[in-house]
Amino acid sequence: MSYRITHIHLIDHNATSTEKIEKVKLEDGTVETVPQVVKYIDGHMEYYYTNTYGIRANVESVHPTNRAPFIRTVKNFTTQDNLLRLPRF
Repeated sequence: MSYRITHIHLIDHNATSTEKIEKVKLEDGTVETVPQVVKYIDGHMEYYYTNTYGIRANVESVHPTNRAPFIRTVKNFTTQDNLLRLPRF
């Protein structure tokens, strides 16, 4: 099953890194924490972002050494992570 992320909630409202995303809101209004999303992605569930043109970017979990896991979009045509372009809640 695939889940579309439509909004993000940041720990720091001025953040420029997806490591500061605390929660996400899905298309159906469900709110999930980043640890939940990481767990589900690691369990082979699929999350994605869609830009205003309908172009889809898959979301992946990242597990850095000595830091909490976080999520980001799989690299594509942009240098900034797509998730940071989503509306905040």
